[in-house]
Amino acid sequence: MSGISCQWLTSDPSLFELSWLQDVVFKNLNCSIKVAEDFNLLKVTNNTILVCNHAVPYRDFLERLRNKGFNYGIVLLSDENLREPNEWLHDPGCKLLVRNYVNPNQLNHPKVMTVGLGYKRDFVKYLSKDKKTKDRELTWFFAGTLHGERQGGVDLFKKLTSYKVHTCSGFGATDGLSTQEYAELLENSVFALCPPGQDSNDSFRIYEALEAGCIPVTLSNSNQFVVRPSYWHAVFRGSEIPFIVGENYEDCLDQTKRVIKEGQMQQMQTNCMNFWSYWKQKWANNVAQKIQIKL
Repeated sequence: MSGISCQWLTSDPSLFELSWLQDVVFKNLNCSIKVAEDFNLLKVTNNTILVCNHAVPYRDFLERLRNKGFNYGIVLLSDENLREPNEWLHDPGCKLLVRNYVNPNQLNHPKVMTVGLGYKRDFVKYLSKDKKTKDRELTWFFAGTLHGERQGGVDLFKKLTSYKVHTCSGFGATDGLSTQEYAELLENSVFALCPPGQDSNDSFRIYEALEAGCIPVTLSNSNQFVVRPSYWHAVFRGSEIPFIVGENYEDCLDQTKRVIKEGQMQQMQTNCMNFWSYWKQKWANNVAQKIQIKL
């Protein structure tokens, strides 16, 4: 798509979301992503798509765009606590906000589009993407920290045999799994336990599990806010959710046991894979279409 300038202001040297941006969010845009740690290195130009998060001074760059009377869109990668005021949505020059983490106050905003968190950089290259449930050695898998109610959920799921749990001290910590180890364990598991993040019900696990052909097992909502019938219906709006969503971990375990007992694992995996392929393409198409119309 000509005339669009995609620029990423970030303080993260790992560029954690790069693969997700390239594979899905910007898939249908004919533009490369310019990355900078200093907003002074960004080009002030019309029809800019600025990728950013709360940890960088992106408003300083937006002010420069506004002073020039330029149109722009924003891809906001992190607002888990829903504390970003997004005051620039009132600016006529702001044509589009693509965000992750559902904000219930913005679900019907004409400028706002919500997409999933996605997966970490280079995650996909370690997947074969053709492993059926019958060929997976583990019934379920979890990797991460055991904060909040996670410990109870993990302990409860230990009633199911053949599992792997890897705990670490924090997000991106050195005692965590490598990207390759993590991807391979997911691809060797039928179910992936995907509890809420620190605040939001959302986490990268749900999308990484789907990408690896796992069946996510997750809660319907977190304590942050409640969406009915579930948070995931706000992420994947208009779709029935094909993976396991429970009101609590006991409900999740009961549903998982039922799927195993009734021999529905392969069908559920197929449904999840088709669902995930559809939504990745839908998000890519919607982003491109909205940018073409608005910028």
